[in-house]
Amino acid sequence: MIRLLDAGFTRLRKNKIFWISSAFSVILALGMVFMGFNDIKKYNSIVEVEQLMLNYSIVAGILIAVFTSLFLGSEYSDGAIRNKVSIGHKRSSIYLSNLTIIIVVSLFLYLLFIAVAALVGIPLLGQINMELSLLASILGCIFVAVIAYASIFTFLAMIISNKTTTAIVSILSAFVMLMFALTCTSILEAPENILETSIINGKIESKAVPNPKYPSEGKRKLYQFFLDINPTGQMLQLTREFNQNMYLLPLYSSGILVVFTGVGLILFKKKSLK
Repeated sequence: MIRLLDAGFTRLRKNKIFWISSAFSVILALGMVFMGFNDIKKYNSIVEVEQLMLNYSIVAGILIAVFTSLFLGSEYSDGAIRNKVSIGHKRSSIYLSNLTIIIVVSLFLYLLFIAVAALVGIPLLGQINMELSLLASILGCIFVAVIAYASIFTFLAMIISNKTTTAIVSILSAFVMLMFALTCTSILEAPENILETSIINGKIESKAVPNPKYPSEGKRKLYQFFLDINPTGQMLQLTREFNQNMYLLPLYSSGILVVFTGVGLILFKKKSLK
């Protein structure tokens, strides 16, 4: 497996998708910082550096999906995986080495964004206001969610042989996870009461009435579970700096890693590479 990792990281240094993804992370960080600085100058807004650092997590899934599908998808199209098996490498080693590379790259892209946002953002926007211990805890939870993303998209890339199909399925999956997380968040944030306005004797009167769209306790627990088990749902919650489920989220992410990697190894061992 060491030889596979060495070959993978050597290939990575020459890979255009990796450098494009890195450039995207840097440009996105600079764009967010300067947009925040512009808002401060024009509208006297309050823009916190730490919030910018956390906001990147929303697009992390899409970026990881694009990189993974193109980087690993080319291994099938170039015949690299078949060649690795033919010279004696175990399929489990091939799968785990690719997963390791995707995890390292995924974390690197996020750390690169954080570094740029901090180095440029702090001089322009001011010091970090959040307690460093809390920020470190949130970032730790995000890192584990990033690893969960990597396991999902590695699974898809290793099970689907066609590069184009892998890219389409992976990117669509990232968007579906995003839309599903936004839907669950919208339902959970519905107000328990809404104002009902009526005209009585020529006067406009408003009163609070129960919201028919407010979910019951059972449904709230179900939607919260769906939000917690979804890496994008975890990211949405973590961008809000703190929530009561924060310390449970890494457990869900770890479960995703174990399940997708376990199933991926089983299916990849049985997969025909002709």
